[in-house]
Amino acid sequence: MKKILLSVFICAAFLCSMLTAAVSFKPEDIKSESRMSLGYSIINGYSKLSAKAGLKSYDKAAVYSGLDLSNPYIVTLAGTFYLTRGIDLERLVTDNDYAYSLVEKLDGFMGRLFVSNERAAKLKKRLTENGVNIKKAYDTVGLFIVETNTETAQALMEDEAVDFVMAGGEVPSTMKDLNLDGSSDALDATVIQEYIAGKIGYSDRDENEYIKFAGDINGDKEFDIRDATAVLKKAIPRA
Repeated sequence: MKKILLSVFICAAFLCSMLTAAVSFKPEDIKSESRMSLGYSIINGYSKLSAKAGLKSYDKAAVYSGLDLSNPYIVTLAGTFYLTRGIDLERLVTDNDYAYSLVEKLDGFMGRLFVSNERAAKLKKRLTENGVNIKKAYDTVGLFIVETNTETAQALMEDEAVDFVMAGGEVPSTMKDLNLDGSSDALDATVIQEYIAGKIGYSDRDENEYIKFAGDINGDKEFDIRDATAVLKKAIPRA
C-alpha cells in the first residue's frame, strides 16, 4: 500500500494525485468506494494528528469536495489532461507550487469542457454563509483553500459534502511519520513497536487508519515488527 493516495485527488492518472500525492491510490482503487473512503480517512487522520502535534495548523487548510469519480467522462478528461501536459510526477509530490499550478490548469481545463461540480458549489455557498474565509477556490475540481479553526475543520470532516480536509493546505513532506514530528526515523520505529504491543491506540477511526497506513513502511500491507526494522534501515530525512 505504498501508494494508497497518489490517486485520491485528481482521478485516474492525475485527478487523484495532487494534494494527496504522498500517499496514493492505484488506478483500480478509483472504482472502489470503500478504497476511496479509506484514502480520505487516512488524509483526515493525518490532519487530526498533525494538528494535535503542532506540526500543522487549520489556520490554513485544503477542503476537497471532488467530482464524481465513477463518471467515465470525468476520468477520460483527467487522463487526457495528464497525458497531454507532460506532468512530472516526482516534482508533483515534492513541489507544492507546481502541484497547485497544475490544479489551477486542470480546473480551467475541466471548466472549458463544461464540467460542473454542483456538490462543491453547494459546499462553497455554505462555507461563505458560515463566515469561512475562502482564500482560493478551484470550483470545478472542488478544492478550496480556506482559513479556519479546529472546530470548523473537524465539523467539515464529518460533512457528507466533504471528502477530506488537509491541515496546512499543502502536500506533506512525508506521510510515513507516526509521531508527527515532520520526519520518519527511529522515533517512529518506537511508535510501531508500542502500537503492536498494545501500549498505545487511537479510538478515532481516521487517526487509527492513518497510523496503520504510516506504519506500513515496507509496503507489504501488514503492520508488524518488520516495518520498525525497515524504518530504522531507511529513515526519511527531515524536510
